[in-house]
Amino acid sequence: MSAALSALLGLIGQLIPLITSSANATLIDSIINTLEGFLPFIIQEVEALYQPVKNIIAALSANPATTASQLAALQAQEAQIDAAFDAAAASTDAGT
Repeated sequence: MSAALSALLGLIGQLIPLITSSANATLIDSIINTLEGFLPFIIQEVEALYQPVKNIIAALSANPATTASQLAALQAQEAQIDAAFDAAAASTDAGT
């Protein structure tokens, strides 16, 4: 599953620079919804997928076509990913 998600996240990351206007709001919503749908799997594989997801969130957040509500959704997703990564790091540290 991790390899498939990595490939999907890589593809999404390559598409983000092509989103250049607010006319692409539907595409941004679609990317956000896709991330939301895969979030349980991403969190499960957080160590391998953390950076690609963070890159997508950063790219969409920096995109001038992203609306305020879309930014809020991205910030919420980023908080979930960060919490999962911190929890995984803490459990790894506790095990050593």
